[in-house]
Amino acid sequence: MAQTTIAKGLEAKPLLSPPDLCGAPRATARRSSSSLALRPRSKVGGFGALRIVSNGGRRAQLRVSGSVAAAPEKPSTVPEIVLQPIREISGTVKLPGSKSLSNRILLLAALSEGTTVVDNLLYSDDVKYMLAALRTLGLSVEDDSATKRATVGGCGGKFPVGEESNKEVELFLGNAGTAMRPLTAAVTAAGGNASYVLDGVPRMRERPIGDLVAGLKQLGADVDCFLGTNCPPVRVNGMEAFLVE
Repeated sequence: MAQTTIAKGLEAKPLLSPPDLCGAPRATARRSSSSLALRPRSKVGGFGALRIVSNGGRRAQLRVSGSVAAAPEKPSTVPEIVLQPIREISGTVKLPGSKSLSNRILLLAALSEGTTVVDNLLYSDDVKYMLAALRTLGLSVEDDSATKRATVGGCGGKFPVGEESNKEVELFLGNAGTAMRPLTAAVTAAGGNASYVLDGVPRMRERPIGDLVAGLKQLGADVDCFLGTNCPPVRVNGMEAFLVE
């Protein structure tokens, strides 16, 4: 707390700094015929000069004045936007395709007979991995990302690549769960005598698929999560005579 001492004409007495005097409306000075003006050694809280006047023994008021300079306001640079009431809206909205539905219909088209044209595909990573996998399985697939259309030539229930019994087919599916799970079941049923390894990115190897593998084993399939984690990679050994009754 800052202090000031009266040294001339008045009895020496410590005075409080301006912030401590804010609550005291009056102060009394000792008798003296002289006037004395004091200034605190430092300004505190923006207070100005402190003046004490002794006037023939009368009580003199102690006044503390101060001011705080406010920073000038800067003009706003945000443009003003006026929203008018909307009475009606008209137009055409085309919704994007579904990732899950896109991959399911592509796989159904691949397993069917004849040629299937699929419109409004969602060209996500999952769909791109499915299209690449169908080509690896020996299917005729043409796609156009600009028109969001794919044309798939069906295999009639047996993937062409499965005709070679001694071949191991690798299907890399990234992190596409909508491709990994359906294709695991599909190559089990329609893979012929070939062997398949379905794998993906490190994150895919953390996604459980053990329930599906266990269900396929109950149906007699030769399928396994060969790292023992119940997650991909999955190996499927094709069985020509594999049937689900």
